[in-house]
Amino acid sequence: MPPFSDVEYVYDPETLKMMGTAFDTACQSFPPDLKHHEAARRKLARLILRHMDRGERDAARLGDLALLDFMRPLSLKQR
Repeated sequence: MPPFSDVEYVYDPETLKMMGTAFDTACQSFPPDLKHHEAARRKLARLILRHMDRGERDAARLGDLALLDFMRPLSLKQR
């Protein structure tokens, strides 16, 4: 996975709330063994930041995109 050094923005309270909603919703989709896994939650948060920095502003879509990116390496391993 590429480094996350491109995350360099400051977010207003409304945007932080929206990103938190996206994060919470995406975490609910995690398999039970990942719901409280700190490294998995951190990776998901970084993916949300990445999509936010690229211009996504819809909470549902933000969470979906981050979750898809998170799960992509897992699906490739199962092939």
